[in-house]
Amino acid sequence: MRAISDMRRSNDVRFPNRMHRPDTIDLRIMKEIGTPQSMQWNIRESYASIAKRVGVDEETVRKRIKRQEKLGAIQGWRAVIHPNLVGCVDAYVDLEVNNADRKEEIISQLKLVEGVIVITSFEGKGLFVMFYSEPGEALSRKVQLICSICGTRNFTTLNSYLPRSDLKLSVTDWKIIWAIKDDPRKNLSEIAKEARVATRTVNRRLTLLTERRAFFLMGLPNFRQLVGTTGNFLIFCSGGKNSSSSSYSSSSTARSIVSRFENTAFAAVTQSVLMCNIFFHNLSEAEQAYEWIKRLEGVAKARMRIMKDLIFIWDWLDDQIEKRFSQAQ
Repeated sequence: MRAISDMRRSNDVRFPNRMHRPDTIDLRIMKEIGTPQSMQWNIRESYASIAKRVGVDEETVRKRIKRQEKLGAIQGWRAVIHPNLVGCVDAYVDLEVNNADRKEEIISQLKLVEGVIVITSFEGKGLFVMFYSEPGEALSRKVQLICSICGTRNFTTLNSYLPRSDLKLSVTDWKIIWAIKDDPRKNLSEIAKEARVATRTVNRRLTLLTERRAFFLMGLPNFRQLVGTTGNFLIFCSGGKNSSSSSYSSSSTARSIVSRFENTAFAAVTQSVLMCNIFFHNLSEAEQAYEWIKRLEGVAKARMRIMKDLIFIWDWLDDQIEKRFSQAQ
């Protein structure tokens, strides 16, 4: 059997020279795959189901996704294991590096931090880091390490917004997760062959893993291939005069933004913080939207940054899966 380490894909992807300008349908499809207020837990959701919510036919969804992949606007898809299943929680740090000229060097160092999964790089000094960590003091130390690397004491941390998952995974589950991590839509017979179980077993276990939220789907967009401007908004909410709680205010603000800007590609709501990406034709549109958002009822403060790049780091996560997969051999 070929060594597991030889099965890993390189993170380096070659992109075509053609740029992609997503239209409203493209962005609505992406929004439905990663829904505005939660992760997409059904990593194998049918195109027909997505099409029904978008209001187009199934073939349109299929062609639009394939076109974005071909043009390099989407690097691919990833099945990401829930942090609880590897003894961790998910956490996020929003900050600015102390020296923009050293930003690439700083990003290279952050890639080596255990548990770092996604680094969002904005124009200028801004960074947003998603990582997994053991809870408690270990989490605090990791935040301090990230800030030390970036040379800043000014940062914002966001706690987990994922619902807990207490599923106890079987040996077969880990084999299935390993088989689909880089290709969530892989054919069931191929998964069964790699996991060395029956196809019906794969189907049954995948249904359970999906229902118990063992993993979520992460699309891998490439902002360098998009024509236009994508604004990332971090919005801190307080209870508005018509709101009974900050949680209600966050959800209400999210609905207002999505209804105002149909090109909202993704938004995540915590108890009192909203983060969303909105696609604009140019920077002027983004700045006008920023002014509008700041004036929304229930918004205490907000910041906008322009998306530059998303860097995905899978080595640590793959090690966690491989460790459990190897124990089954």
